[in-house]
Amino acid sequence: MEKLVFVILAAGMGKRLGGENQKTVKKILGKSMLSYLLETIKKFNPEKIIIVVGFKKEEIFEELKGEKVEYVEQKELKGTGDAVLCAESLLKDYNGDIVVLNGDVPFITEKTLRELIKIHRENGNSCSFLTVKLPNPKGFGRVIKDGNGKVLEIIEEINANEEQKKIDEVNAGVYVFNSKDLFPALKKIKPNPIKKEYFLTDIIKIFNSENKKISIYLTNDPDETIGINTPEDLKKAEEIMKKRGLNG
Repeated sequence: MEKLVFVILAAGMGKRLGGENQKTVKKILGKSMLSYLLETIKKFNPEKIIIVVGFKKEEIFEELKGEKVEYVEQKELKGTGDAVLCAESLLKDYNGDIVVLNGDVPFITEKTLRELIKIHRENGNSCSFLTVKLPNPKGFGRVIKDGNGKVLEIIEEINANEEQKKIDEVNAGVYVFNSKDLFPALKKIKPNPIKKEYFLTDIIKIFNSENKKISIYLTNDPDETIGINTPEDLKKAEEIMKKRGLNG
């Protein structure tokens, strides 16, 4: 059985959800986003579950009391690339695959994660990531490919030109990395000139420049990739959860 570690990013402020509480502990039908996510992750029996905390970290500690997870703190909120790099200290001797995902994606399914990991391992990839096609991709990083369908990079919306903004296949923020390739590449990420943050998405371009293998897996269920960023998202999430509860 190949080794697997999960890293959950849960350090951000969630300003659009009010910013008073840690976003990932917000409840959907009485259960926190993080709890839904952990339920799915535990089905993989990972070696470790690492949660990157920062803003209002005590709320996460309280929510997950008794859970078999490890924590690492991102002291300054310097972006997703920096957040993942914070986990390196807990993975010094680890050689295997690392799944990285955000703490606000409660609908991600075991099936999709298994497909993504399978593609990653079968191809011997440095990185594999989940994509989704959206009718309105505003706000998401666009997946840039060449004429042969090879993935070149992920362009965040703030850096995208008008042509790139028309691309409807976007990054869903769920990745599988080979641990030996991940951390050296993270250290090569430069701060974004506009936001001054280290974007994890820049790692795709870095891997490409090093001729490392990258694959994508396109999910046909946009619901499972929605992040919860606004009160409207929270309302939509409750509807999805009810629908899923009734159907399963």
